[in-house]
Amino acid sequence: MSKDEGGRMKDEFCPNSFIAHRSSLLPFVLALGLLLASCAGPRTQLMTQVRGELSSSSFQKAYETYQQKTAKTERVDELLNLGLLAFEAGDYATSFRVLEEAERLAEERETKSLSREAAGVVLSDRVRAYQGTVFDKAMIHYYRGLGFLAQNSLESATVEGRAIAHYLEVNSRESKHRYKDDAFLQYFSGALYDAFGQTNDAWISYARAGEIYADFYGVPEPSFLCPVTLAAVKKVGHEESEKALEERCGDRAMNPDDGRVIVICEAGLAPPILEENIMLPIYKNDPHKWDNDEARDEYAYRVGERRYHQDDNVTVDYFLRVALPYYSGEYVGSGVHDVVVRDTEGGEFSGELATSLSAILRQDLSDRMPAILARAVTRALIKYAATKAAEQVGGDKKNDRWLGDVLGAAVNIAGAATEAADTRSWETLPDRIYVADFSLPPGTHELRAVFQDDLGGVLFRHDFPPIEVTRGQTLFLRARCVR
Repeated sequence: MSKDEGGRMKDEFCPNSFIAHRSSLLPFVLALGLLLASCAGPRTQLMTQVRGELSSSSFQKAYETYQQKTAKTERVDELLNLGLLAFEAGDYATSFRVLEEAERLAEERETKSLSREAAGVVLSDRVRAYQGTVFDKAMIHYYRGLGFLAQNSLESATVEGRAIAHYLEVNSRESKHRYKDDAFLQYFSGALYDAFGQTNDAWISYARAGEIYADFYGVPEPSFLCPVTLAAVKKVGHEESEKALEERCGDRAMNPDDGRVIVICEAGLAPPILEENIMLPIYKNDPHKWDNDEARDEYAYRVGERRYHQDDNVTVDYFLRVALPYYSGEYVGSGVHDVVVRDTEGGEFSGELATSLSAILRQDLSDRMPAILARAVTRALIKYAATKAAEQVGGDKKNDRWLGDVLGAAVNIAGAATEAADTRSWETLPDRIYVADFSLPPGTHELRAVFQDDLGGVLFRHDFPPIEVTRGQTLFLRARCVR
């Protein structure tokens, strides 16, 4: 490692410098290789079991299964999964505590450990400090908000809504990725503001949601967004905006004498991140040293492109094996095609697609892939250099070469064992979220959420306890179908 002109640490690959440290690094590489190889399997088995239990709507069982294995964890991804499973099982106290701890650790790990980052370049991305994605951090506040709503604490839920709006505002200014802001979460934040009587803030969040839905991962603006925005504007008293919204909303304005009901319907499971192993050719005329990170990243990108095509009239020196994370294109996160909310008195309200979490997650990984690939290629080159360095231990004498061959093989095996893609993620998130936002006359109502497949068949039905609708008040309901 060396420093650039700004004093920051940069990665620089040089075989000679690695040779000097091979004897001290070899035991560490071997030990960590065995550790990484041994821990990946049980985690995969655990999540396979948990996902199966969730798919059969056994939320309590899935929570208990996961809690037994991760109750004392300090890993952000495991805390996120544990917090959501606790929420699904109705253990809100644990959910609040665990999600708060996940948020704290994520923020703490944004100040990255130099030693962990260095190990990530040399060994595997799995040893890097995992801090969750930007999307994960926004969803922490969403589930905390839902938890407070489940406990009838609208004020605390609105605090989480404000945290969502603030976090997204900062991220929209600073993010270099596609995910800068979130239409659904802005709407959710606005609904909380609205329910708590903070109408001006509600209008701002609704308006922002409308702007984002113009290009929000293929999800069109739900039909209910315009009427609720208009209702907020009328309360604020902004005549110019009110007139413009009346023209756009048409006759969809909400009845002020009714109460408002928001039914959030979550469907399926987010896709798991998988690992693929690929071989990349290194040419004789390729560089083996870079002066700065930009040059290294550019080279790594060129090498990565060789997954799809190789140059003509070149000589291949050797092949690098790298492990990369990916989402399967064949994964179907949910069989749900439509959601309908029915009132036992005959009313029927469509649940409209509000967000596709899978689309957001896939794009996020795609945005991060150049940096992931750069580290993978650099790591593979360092491991190759370590193997060659170890082979030189025995010297040039024929009778002594066996020592170099043995050490070279050992380092090569250790390098292969430590090479692993970072597949950590918040796997218990839903695949998609549908929302039905409608008004009902004051009184007692019994509602049912029906999740249907593409042929209209019922996949899941959730009957809500009777609700008491009050004029001008907002009620939040939630159902989840993990199919």
